[in-house]
Amino acid sequence: MTRQRLAALAAALGLVAAVAAPTAASAAEAPDAPDVRWAVTPADESGSDDRFSIQHALDAGESVTEFISVQNLGGEEATFSLSAADGFTTRSGRFDMLASDKESVDAGTWVEITDEVTIAGGDSAVVPFTITVPEQAEPGDHPAGVAASVITTQSSGDGTSLGVESRVGVKVITRVKGELAPALEVTNVDATYHGTWNPLSPGEVTATFELTNAGNTRLTAAGIASAGTGETAFPADGDPIGDLLPGDTREVTVAIDGTWPTFYAPGELVVTPTAEAMDGTTPEADAVAVDLGVMAMPWPQLLVLLALALIIAALTWNRRRGRRRIEQLLQQAREEGRRTASSGDAPAPMRVHRRNTLAMLAALAIAALASAPGAAVAVTEPGDDADGVSVHVNITELDDGGPGPGTDGQTEPGTDGGTDPDVGDDTATDADTGADTTDDASTDADDSGDDLPATGLDVSLTIALGAAGIAACAVGVYVFRRRTAR
Repeated sequence: MTRQRLAALAAALGLVAAVAAPTAASAAEAPDAPDVRWAVTPADESGSDDRFSIQHALDAGESVTEFISVQNLGGEEATFSLSAADGFTTRSGRFDMLASDKESVDAGTWVEITDEVTIAGGDSAVVPFTITVPEQAEPGDHPAGVAASVITTQSSGDGTSLGVESRVGVKVITRVKGELAPALEVTNVDATYHGTWNPLSPGEVTATFELTNAGNTRLTAAGIASAGTGETAFPADGDPIGDLLPGDTREVTVAIDGTWPTFYAPGELVVTPTAEAMDGTTPEADAVAVDLGVMAMPWPQLLVLLALALIIAALTWNRRRGRRRIEQLLQQAREEGRRTASSGDAPAPMRVHRRNTLAMLAALAIAALASAPGAAVAVTEPGDDADGVSVHVNITELDDGGPGPGTDGQTEPGTDGGTDPDVGDDTATDADTGADTTDDASTDADDSGDDLPATGLDVSLTIALGAAGIAACAVGVYVFRRRTAR
């Protein structure tokens, strides 16, 4: 049990040590702690000035006297400890100085200042200090800090006490004259593309890189980052990079908007460093350019293209399928027509072919003409063509009185052995309709009169032709109704 009690006591002491620091840091706000508040600013012999930091350009071995103003903002008198230490910047860009328990090796050792100062409540004091550059100091910028601090002691009930040092100071930069070589390095460059599922919206590239001041002067950095179709300048407003002291490394993140996914988005990071001017001169620093390419896969756009390709393929396939179907139907119809024409049998239900129908009409017309007196009709047999019926009709006028007056059985001069031009004997063949008969029975214009034409047609022939026309119309109506019914 004794060992367990010792272990529990050790754990309790560790917990107290862990929370002692924040308790001491807030001791100024505790009811039993004195109200100590102060500020430290650059100053001259008469008091505070409008400078934010103290900067000097000195030769090796040279010294200068400067001043700070310590202001006691509390209501009670307080004693402030004064110290100087090497300065540096954090990775977030804030200036700081080494803690009191760490030994300075550079510009912090160049500053000589009194150890402490006592100031009444609400009052201020101007404190001088001296900066002396060693003879062996290297050219370039050397940072340091001068601070006024207060140590607050917090006592616990068991008799232990804990002291916390709170410091407020100013930045002191000393530039040793000589050969200045500002230089910037860009390392650990990484870029990531962040796309959207909207195919009509570009994505964003996040670039992360480190800036290292590899020279001997303070630097500020700015530049342009591009990736594909996107480009942005940095640092953004409200997000400064801050000063880069010699040897400092700073991580920077830049967001590049407006980058369309093109499988690979080539890009470039161009950083332009600027050296701080202190003695009226500004050293020139070379810009640094590094590659910033990044893979940017257009997944939403590829899905849209795939969908369009599938739609076009489906439409093309349906169109070709429709064409093949129509060709098959046409081929079936041709084969059915050939079989019907070769066999001579009509399919059931009976479908009248257009050419057969026209041939039937021609046959009726021929029959009507044949029944007319005074007409001789010669009908040729259908040809061997299986696709239709060809009918040849030859109509010759017969006159019981012999040849007409003035002909004497001979052709009229000027006709070259032909018939009288007033009376024609026409012969026609129509493969489509099967029959086309024209009997030009009209006389010359000079011989026209009230008498009937010399062709010999009479009333009975007219009646026969009318009957043939009526029959043809009836057949046409029947065929039309059959086709409409289908």
